[in-house]
Amino acid sequence: MVRQKVKNSLSSKYVIGLFCGIFIFLLAGCGQITQSQQSSSQEEANAESSGTDEEATTSEATIEKESQKITIRSIGDILVHDTVYYDAITADGYDFAHMFEPVKEYIGNADITTANLETIAAAGELGFSNYPLFNVPEEIIDELKVLGVDLVNNATNHTLDFGSVGAHASIQALQDRDMMYVGSYESWNDYNTPRIIEVNGIKVGFLSYSYGANGNYIPEDEAYLLSLIDSELIPLEIEHLNEQVDLSVVMFHNGYDSVLPSEEQLSVMQIARDAGANFILGGHPHVLQPFVYYNESQAGIFSHGNFLSGQYQLEEKLGGIVEYTFLKDSDGKVTLDNMRFMPTYNFGLPEQSEYLVIPLADGADYGLADADYLFDMITERMKYFTDKVEVVDYLD
Repeated sequence: MVRQKVKNSLSSKYVIGLFCGIFIFLLAGCGQITQSQQSSSQEEANAESSGTDEEATTSEATIEKESQKITIRSIGDILVHDTVYYDAITADGYDFAHMFEPVKEYIGNADITTANLETIAAAGELGFSNYPLFNVPEEIIDELKVLGVDLVNNATNHTLDFGSVGAHASIQALQDRDMMYVGSYESWNDYNTPRIIEVNGIKVGFLSYSYGANGNYIPEDEAYLLSLIDSELIPLEIEHLNEQVDLSVVMFHNGYDSVLPSEEQLSVMQIARDAGANFILGGHPHVLQPFVYYNESQAGIFSHGNFLSGQYQLEEKLGGIVEYTFLKDSDGKVTLDNMRFMPTYNFGLPEQSEYLVIPLADGADYGLADADYLFDMITERMKYFTDKVEVVDYLD
């Protein structure tokens, strides 16, 4: 059954999950969340080959036409400190739209867009809270929807800041807004329901894991509230997901605030790679870390840093939009077409009380000192392990 560990010393989390999953399967079969964003029709090649140059050209064009393409974009940590939501206060609630205006056109202009929702979003129900126990306005989810985000990772070290009550309330807020989520679930049924989005005839599946919950208690009977990094479980889940999709994206929440990945990050990403994950998205360090290229079908980024936050340090203000494009040929083989990265900068305290995310390429226009130097620095860092990523001023 889905999400089970094949060994004698099963943890109580997976024993319960397995029992509930089997029960659900017997009643109704395993569910699947799908989101069809657009469809494409393909013409059948009807000319027989006779060996002429003209027919060869036609055949090549047909093969090219039969290849399907999907582009995914990802933004990093949405970490709404109190200073950020103070700037969002309106007479009717909270509005974060102005903070994203300079980068809005580059976020949702993809087939699928994901974001890392660093904290729970249930402040309207349970009250506001800042670091170290976060709870932020539900309106941030509304804004992510407006920006074109299709799925959020909600498995982080802050998922259980308000215990199981807070996790459930945040999940309910996501469900109320029809926002797909991965990593923290409301039940074993939800846990065992694969997150799959289909676009252009390509099925993309998502998994997510966190290193922990900052010591916050994870109820034994509700262990589905946070998917933890588990070196034995992860390969099984990736392999099972890959049986259902063309392309798998795995998100990890771990690491430290260093510009290069830790040994733990390297190890965990290797586990995902060996299991067949196509793209691996890292988060949690709150600073940018490099891309990695494994082979023609597998790649990733160790940390896509903060996107919007109230953190003060320069490195914590540098973020970006990750873009990765895959092709699926007529035989079903998936290959990486390209990777691009558009650096961003998050204005706010201590520079100013108003928060604003801008393309770093526009930094000089906003009075950002050393914007060109910062851009060159990020370019070099992103390419530290591979030159197969293109760092661009803007994404088209």
